[in-house]
Amino acid sequence: MTPHYLQLILYKTRADLKVEAARGYMGMLWWVLEPLLYMGAFYIIFAVALKRGGENFVPWLLTGLVSWKWFDTSVRMSLTSISAGKGLMSQVYMPKLFFPAVIVLKNSVKFLVTLGLLLVFLLIYGFPLSLYWLAILPLVGLQLLLITGVAFTISALTPLWPDLKLLMNNVLMLMFFLSGVFFDTSQLQGWLSWLLSLNPMVHVIRAWRDVLLNGQWPDVPGLFYVLLLSLVLLVLGQYLLKRWDRLYPRLA
Repeated sequence: MTPHYLQLILYKTRADLKVEAARGYMGMLWWVLEPLLYMGAFYIIFAVALKRGGENFVPWLLTGLVSWKWFDTSVRMSLTSISAGKGLMSQVYMPKLFFPAVIVLKNSVKFLVTLGLLLVFLLIYGFPLSLYWLAILPLVGLQLLLITGVAFTISALTPLWPDLKLLMNNVLMLMFFLSGVFFDTSQLQGWLSWLLSLNPMVHVIRAWRDVLLNGQWPDVPGLFYVLLLSLVLLVLGQYLLKRWDRLYPRLA
């Protein structure tokens, strides 16, 4: 992709964020309230109503939810990103990875805002600022790579197989409950542990908790698996988007 199109991605992302911020009286405040309400609902369900968890359960739960929300929202929105760009495609040629790229970048900006709030909360809660927090930037980059790879691949396939949208919505719901957001996957053993380890978000969420809460460096082999999978999906997604580039305007 040329620098010209990269500038267009940045411009479109900035424009979409401004539109969202201007929509409604509360504007950008919703970027803060939405994740807080989301996390608060699950805290009430699991910590208050079901009385799950123990000491430090609140930061433990919030760390998993913040990481998952970035992945889930970006992937769901990418499913229809190309069909949503039908109007623009009919007016001017645009490389089709432009559409999922804008979705990913827009949600990444929102995630950084939420991550900042989470870090402030952890400091107030009593978790000290530590050397291990230096791993935050690489973790953000790795999860961004994973999200981009998944977004490119599913956005390329959905216009050709619309049923993939329904399938992915159910897969994401299943992944949500099996990613370790509500339980510690490191306590599992045997075939179940191996099966869940195929889910890349298991390793990502565990890494966030290791860095922010447990005061240790994340598991390198697990993150290396995430890196390899992300690169494979990124290459595959770009290949599919280029292969069917001229077909999408007729399908969207």
